[in-house]
Amino acid sequence: MHFLLSKKIARFLLISFLFVLALMVTLNHPTTKEISEQYLAPYLPKSLQPIAKISVEEQRRIQHEQEEAELKQSLEEAAIRNATSNAIKEKIKSYGGNETTLGFMVPSYINHRGSPPKACFLSLITEQDSMAKILHSIDEVQVKFNKNFAYPWVFISQGKLDETKKEMIYQAMTDSMNGNRELIDITFAEIPADEWAYPEWIDENKAADSLIALANIPDGDSRAVRYQARYLAGFFWRHPILDEFDWYWRVDPGIDLYCDMDYDIFRWMQDNGKVYGFTLSMSEAKEANEKIWDVTKKFSKDFPKFISNNNFKSFVTKKDSEDFNNCEFKSNFEIGNLNFYRSPAYKKFFEYIDKEGGIFYWKWSDSIIHTLGLSLLLPKEKIHFFENIGFHYGQYDNCPLNDDIWNKYSCDCDQGNDFTFRGSSCGGHYFDILKMGKPEGWDKLP
Repeated sequence: MHFLLSKKIARFLLISFLFVLALMVTLNHPTTKEISEQYLAPYLPKSLQPIAKISVEEQRRIQHEQEEAELKQSLEEAAIRNATSNAIKEKIKSYGGNETTLGFMVPSYINHRGSPPKACFLSLITEQDSMAKILHSIDEVQVKFNKNFAYPWVFISQGKLDETKKEMIYQAMTDSMNGNRELIDITFAEIPADEWAYPEWIDENKAADSLIALANIPDGDSRAVRYQARYLAGFFWRHPILDEFDWYWRVDPGIDLYCDMDYDIFRWMQDNGKVYGFTLSMSEAKEANEKIWDVTKKFSKDFPKFISNNNFKSFVTKKDSEDFNNCEFKSNFEIGNLNFYRSPAYKKFFEYIDKEGGIFYWKWSDSIIHTLGLSLLLPKEKIHFFENIGFHYGQYDNCPLNDDIWNKYSCDCDQGNDFTFRGSSCGGHYFDILKMGKPEGWDKLP
């Protein structure tokens, strides 16, 4: 009796084991395929043999479908690349070739299959900069924007940045990402020594006289400020560390951001075809910009092919006049397309400006050089005023006057301090040229 019972149990266990193996084959378990084909199927009960047979056929069918799907995906990706390449060529052609500013920038506006923009935050660190202000700026940007997007940071320093300062930056970034260092992407680089010095054609005695003559205007007696202006106007975008990027957001030490950015600003710039975004503008001291407009007009005559149709020259000239108004976009905050500066047009423009020596003989700033280049080489609609970011630098505030914007982005600033429409600002001029409606209360500010 016990012997018969044991045989029944053993048979039951064997059949159960074989059934499990057959079921695993049915579920495409890879380790049982060979067993089922060579050893299992012939010895299964007749009722289970079809299962093993079907599972093997099913396995082959699925493998065939996977191979077909991979081939199809590969062909689709190749077609997309070809279509993208053709689209780029056609777009460049429509702008008059890649010698034109817009034609040169076309590839950076092709968002291949929804990939994120190739963008970074750029911070220049000089010997005069306070680490406390640098760390404050990092925290402002990370908390107000980048904690949601994790774009990389690039720090370019005057001289080698010591390891202690680097670790302080890493720690500030880590804190902003709740301790997750995997979300942090930081690169450090140095300014080449020859790009932070007088170029060979500068008369150093004449440059020294300028420091004395302009001592009455902010930073007018600073040689370091002039080195920095030349680097930011004509060299930062040449640094190999930025070669992989199309977009940058400049972050200066000691800035504040007032509003929470819950959308990808880089992607917005890319998708809306913008080239440059600013928050503050103003009229610079005439003494600083001596002769720069004359040189710019001469450039326009010498290189008319680079001057854009529907350009923004009206921003830098007085109403109904060709006279220079000294207006500039303040570059302490700027979001821009690096390929604008890399374009043949801007390269030639900077070379033309630089050879005049006005950065050192007067005080031509990176702000005014950027502004003039942007205003002449681009259509006006490519330049965007951000009224929903909220920005503070030095004594100037950009604070949204539109209550809907102020509330939507949880802005933490005093609207009464907004500089946009004050007398020495060029914000009102910008709105007038583009025929934009001004926010309620703009004319109530002192």
